[in-house]
Amino acid sequence: MLSVVLFTSVFDAASAINFGAFGVPPWLFALFVGLAITIVRGHKPFRFTPGINRLALKLLLLFLLYATWSGLVYPFLFHGAMVLNSHNASPAPLSWGASNLAQLCYLAAVAVVYLLALGSSREDLASALDWYVRGCIVVALFAVYQLANAILHVPYPSSVLYSNPSHVIYPAYMINGMWRLNSTFPEASAMAAHMTVGIALLGWDVVMRPLSFVRILWLLLMIVSLLLTMSSLGYLSLSFLVLTAPALYAFHALKKRSLAPGKVVIVLMVLATGSCLYLTTGASSTVSKAVKSVLLDKENSESYRERATTNEAAMETASETYYMGAGWGSARASGLMYELISNVGSVGVILFLAFMASLFLPMLRSDPVMNNAPSTYLYEKSLLALMVMMVGLLAAGAEPVAPILWALFATATAGKPRSLPAFATGYHGFLRPSTS
Repeated sequence: MLSVVLFTSVFDAASAINFGAFGVPPWLFALFVGLAITIVRGHKPFRFTPGINRLALKLLLLFLLYATWSGLVYPFLFHGAMVLNSHNASPAPLSWGASNLAQLCYLAAVAVVYLLALGSSREDLASALDWYVRGCIVVALFAVYQLANAILHVPYPSSVLYSNPSHVIYPAYMINGMWRLNSTFPEASAMAAHMTVGIALLGWDVVMRPLSFVRILWLLLMIVSLLLTMSSLGYLSLSFLVLTAPALYAFHALKKRSLAPGKVVIVLMVLATGSCLYLTTGASSTVSKAVKSVLLDKENSESYRERATTNEAAMETASETYYMGAGWGSARASGLMYELISNVGSVGVILFLAFMASLFLPMLRSDPVMNNAPSTYLYEKSLLALMVMMVGLLAAGAEPVAPILWALFATATAGKPRSLPAFATGYHGFLRPSTS
């Protein structure tokens, strides 16, 4: 079930079922159907994955309880405080409404995803993340097809991919003469936020597992599609990944006292080819134009001014509510910390940051056996993807209710157990990191 939920979560602009102006996203529909089938067929007693990070679990459950409490109580407690709930609206007096109900339902749904993942084996968690990567590959292929549609006007299944009436859809358009694509998402920034996670997950496998040219080709396709989003969120996340990847690989190479010459040669060849193309073609002007549009001149763009306005409104909301927040789903901002401080206040921010910090505690344990176990490989892989996604969310994220985010929370919470469980000799299908 978890694999289906994560795979379908990349079709964010589509709707499985419409109820008037409300559309049920495919991942939510898949979750409901999966749970219904499980209940009808009967299920085994729920058990957490052995060796999970109990502190992280408790902190996240506290955050969930507090966020739910805030969404049910604070809109009444701070009734009339000015909040901005939409990027295209002006601040309005706070009152409990459909936005609170919808966001509380989404929060409950991703909490189920989190618990579902924690009740899965580490093999199943690894498989679910692999299916998410496959979904990102599909997104990249649709992006290529969307570009062909924009240039050559070939037929494009907009009626299916953009069928959710709950979203405002921003289809492909041009920025400074360059196409900006959104593929299967409502807008390019949402596509970038999800694609960076897929790139981090697949990139980890490319670096740490045996050499595979198929993986490398898929990774390059995903990177190209991310660049075509022209999203500052995506570019910042990708920059973070590029800067941290060499250090992580060097750390693991030193730990294992081994180096994969083939991978080093491929990286050098890619860098050399890219440098030649950059110097001998018109790529330099295109790259310069893209970087200026997305990063350097971002402050002059309408989207930047709009985001700055929403963040100022978020801080005003936090101040008016004595930094307790207006309640989950009450306000909307462009940046995770602004989103949290305006909705769940300082208490919610502290709980969330404490949870994030607790996910790194297993890294402090030194156990030669566990450091080379497949569970540790999965744990470190999920942490990298989680950090990449957090960079994007901090830069320009909205509500943290993406299924992949909570699946990564769960995978990191599962962590590396203090000792190998009895079934650890199996791990059928669990591909170990390369030792070459």
